[in-house]
Amino acid sequence: RQAGDGTFAVIDRYFTDVVTRFFVPSGNLNGQVRTHGDVGDSGFSSNPQDFIFAGEDSAWVPRYESNLNLSAPPENQGNDLIEVNPADMSLTGARIDLSSLDTTATAMTSDGAVEVDVFARPSRGVLVGSTIVVGLDRISANFDAAGSGMVALVDLEDESVAGVELPGLQSCGNVLPVPAVPSKVVVACVGFAVPFGDEPQVRASSGIALLDVNESGVTIERVWRVADHPLGAIAVNSVAVVDQQRVVGVATGDFETTVDELYLIDLVTGSQELIHDSTGSFVIGLSAYDPNSEMLYVPDAIENVVVEFAVDEGRFVEVGSTEIAPSLSLPPTKVYLLD
Repeated sequence: RQAGDGTFAVIDRYFTDVVTRFFVPSGNLNGQVRTHGDVGDSGFSSNPQDFIFAGEDSAWVPRYESNLNLSAPPENQGNDLIEVNPADMSLTGARIDLSSLDTTATAMTSDGAVEVDVFARPSRGVLVGSTIVVGLDRISANFDAAGSGMVALVDLEDESVAGVELPGLQSCGNVLPVPAVPSKVVVACVGFAVPFGDEPQVRASSGIALLDVNESGVTIERVWRVADHPLGAIAVNSVAVVDQQRVVGVATGDFETTVDELYLIDLVTGSQELIHDSTGSFVIGLSAYDPNSEMLYVPDAIENVVVEFAVDEGRFVEVGSTEIAPSLSLPPTKVYLLD
């Protein structure tokens, strides 16, 4: 994640739990911080998800996991946002608890249906004014149940927390800015299913929403639901925003009969246009769109390239590709635009 100050942050997640900042373009280290304190042999991992830059001395990190030890100190509780000072990459001690957005849901067990706790599970966020819009996955500890789709509104001025429900959607952890429209964000909801990947369940609970965040609150401007397009692709993974009407998203393959496909989705008309297909599953990663050059950059891990697309009469046309460090054997999975 970029901070807008000549640095970018690398997030090492589950059971590594550190955020590291580097300078651009030198690649020199700025600093590193662990996202929880000493937890002994408890097994707790805070699982950081994002680095949301709020100012020269303030950035906020969503911690995805909850510590099931209720006596854990605040720095080790998780399910929250914690503040980092980007200047020296130190924890400030400030924490915004998101457990008020926990809920319950029904899980199917060998003993039948049971009610289980569902945690907020904050993931990606975008700062709009003084408010951070944080996507929530709202999944149980065992990943066997999920609550309704929701984003959290975190007001940094008074540290208040409010939830905005996205009816009919689930697992809405990915929040993205809209180029040139700072008040608007896109929320990608990948849906939920038990067993994992069950297509009818995912299709019924996945989609993409456009929200407008203003002083009076949040307006859900439009929602594109996969369920409304029974013959359409479930292209809600690795979503990148083109503008307030169009996004690109990946429909992942199943390793047997289908491969990854990247689609351009019109959130107003609901239309989908195939941009790129790969030769494998889970290999098209997160794309980046440059609104100034109108170029789209798509990582394809199986080919070890970033494929380049230009806009031609409103459509994306492939114009080239760049092989990425073949000697490293580290295929590209994400592309970010650094301002």
